[in-house]
Amino acid sequence: MKNQNLKSKYQLLVLIDLTQKTYPALRKAVNLAKKINGAIDIFYVNPPSEVVKHENQISAMRSIHDKQLVTEKKLKNLAHLISEEENIAVTYDFTFGNIKNEIQHHIEKTNPDIVVIGKRKKKLVNFLEEGVTKFLLKKHSGTILIVGEGEKIQSNNEISLGFYSNAIDDHTVKIVKDLNSQSENPVKFFSVRKKSAAEKTKLAIDNIKTACNFLNAVEYEFEESPYSIDGLSNYVYKNDVELLCMGRFNDNRGWLNKLVNRKSKMDTIIDKLNVSLLVTGGN
Repeated sequence: MKNQNLKSKYQLLVLIDLTQKTYPALRKAVNLAKKINGAIDIFYVNPPSEVVKHENQISAMRSIHDKQLVTEKKLKNLAHLISEEENIAVTYDFTFGNIKNEIQHHIEKTNPDIVVIGKRKKKLVNFLEEGVTKFLLKKHSGTILIVGEGEKIQSNNEISLGFYSNAIDDHTVKIVKDLNSQSENPVKFFSVRKKSAAEKTKLAIDNIKTACNFLNAVEYEFEESPYSIDGLSNYVYKNDVELLCMGRFNDNRGWLNKLVNRKSKMDTIIDKLNVSLLVTGGN
């Protein structure tokens, strides 16, 4: 479904599993879309194993057909409700198959500007499991929005942006500029104090300010330590940041370190920060 009379600048692909747990991510994606003149594309993958529970082929085909009808109705009603109430363009699609493979295929087919996924909860196994987020970060080179659990990103308020990144791709620059154009809140830059790279970090931040036309910005530094991510989390919370833009951190650890500590820096940031994360494009 789509309102053809609405012209959109950006396409946001929202991955959901049709449970109440993923609707908050959809809600925030809609609010973000309204801020940047975006359209919403809802996508759902149903693993066949959750539908086919019969050995008999005829019964299995009937189960798939029934599930298709139910899913089609749910998504159609959801898309219609959002489009009518929010006055934005909404499409939807669903399929049966391997979750990661189908997501990758849909991304390649639709080429979205932002892929939106809800932050997975610890010890929770569902459609948007931990592996899907890691899969996206590894396989998709575009911009990804990982939606946190906090009640942030309101469509009718000025957004408070933060940066924890020394680089930003051209596509994300456009998105961030459109977001910030409606806000007078100062953009916050967070960085870890490293004496050996202080000049390089300062230059990188200045380049981002210039690229995004940030005339009003504030910089915060915290000490490099094993607790640096905790420091970042505290700074972000105290400054009421709604959306934190961050780059992709290469996991250069050796195999033994990875075996002993399975979490990468990126994993730790995602786990510890409740704020929504806009991960810039590029691997």
